Amino acid sequence: MGKRTRSGAEFFFDWDRAGEAHHGVEPVFTSDEIIERVEELAASLHRWFEEEPVAQVIMNGAMMFAADLTRAMSARGTVMEMDFIQVAKNRRAGTVDLVAASNLPVDGREVLIIDDIYETGNTLAFAHAHFKALGAANITSVVLLDKSQGRQTVFKPDFVGFECPDIFVIGYGMDVAYRYRELPFIGKMGRA
Repeated sequence: MGKRTRSGAEFFFDWDRAGEAHHGVEPVFTSDEIIERVEELAASLHRWFEEEPVAQVIMNGAMMFAADLTRAMSARGTVMEMDFIQVAKNRRAGTVDLVAASNLPVDGREVLIIDDIYETGNTLAFAHAHFKALGAANITSVVLLDKSQGRQTVFKPDFVGFECPDIFVIGYGMDVAYRYRELPFIGKMGRA
């Protein structure tokens, strides 16, 4: 008989086993917390839209959040089109530039902007203005993490997943030097 191996699903929530392989990444929001909050957001957004929305995901950090959120909305009966835009942020200058645009028409449509982290609102303000200029009828925004505590902001999201402490976070799509996006939780470097 061959050696029994565990499936990927069995490892998905096995932090004790995975934690050592990820060099001391400490969870801030667990997989279970994320799943529960994504379900709540999906229910709210399903009720929010009266017409089929166009989901526009801001790459790359929001990719996993967007995948789970849109699937949870779809499971409730929301039909949507989905595409991605990529932006480059210059934090010092406070500017945002479009790197890759979506070719999906939004003229006269409901647009749902999906992003990972909200701090100053510059990215959301840029994306909102971009889609408004393309003729979007209504624009709704949802972010996974709100890290804006005490900051002067230029734009506020319509829906927020979690209030997050002002720490550098990784996992669930967010990275450091292109690593750790694959983690099924949101964490910080170094165990407490």
